[in-house]
Amino acid sequence: MAKIIGVAGGSGSGKTYIARLLCSFLKDAAILPLDCYYRDQSHLEKKERDLLNYDDPKVLDLELFYASLEELKKGHTIEVPQYDFVTHTRLPETRPLFPASYIIAEGILIYSHEQALDHFDYKLYVDADPDIRLARRLLRDERERGREPFSIIRQYLDSVRPMHLKYVEPTKDLADRVYLNNGFEGLGEEDLRDILLEITNA
Repeated sequence: MAKIIGVAGGSGSGKTYIARLLCSFLKDAAILPLDCYYRDQSHLEKKERDLLNYDDPKVLDLELFYASLEELKKGHTIEVPQYDFVTHTRLPETRPLFPASYIIAEGILIYSHEQALDHFDYKLYVDADPDIRLARRLLRDERERGREPFSIIRQYLDSVRPMHLKYVEPTKDLADRVYLNNGFEGLGEEDLRDILLEITNA
């Protein structure tokens, strides 16, 4: 049976980088990103979609996400939804994810649901100072999602920051380990070794 490893933290904390790093060191591991599980908004006009709060847990299909984790834990292949962040819609195609010994679930709100903790064997929270998270988000959204700096900052102030304080920050206390990721070097060798040991012993 697979072990489910959670990697949570605020937007721009470096979760994806660290999840990929852990995946490369763990033998037979796969990553399931929560970002694939945003609800489809194609029933709304584009202007309405743009006004939605995408940092509220309600816009995520958490039930399907946890169901996917359980299927992977049982050794079953799943079909992962594919999401377009430009149009805020689900794409018609899915991506197969095959079972592995370690499933790394990564996303800002993976610990936010009241039943969430039942699904994880090990819970990591990646922390970073707010100014560093905002700087990383600016670089990512401008480069990868084609957004303008003004809209990125406005969204950060209107929804990302308040939703982080309400839903994400409190889940830090639920983690087995909190890692402060303020630098450019990523996960240090000593911390990486300790986390890998904790994961394998979980």
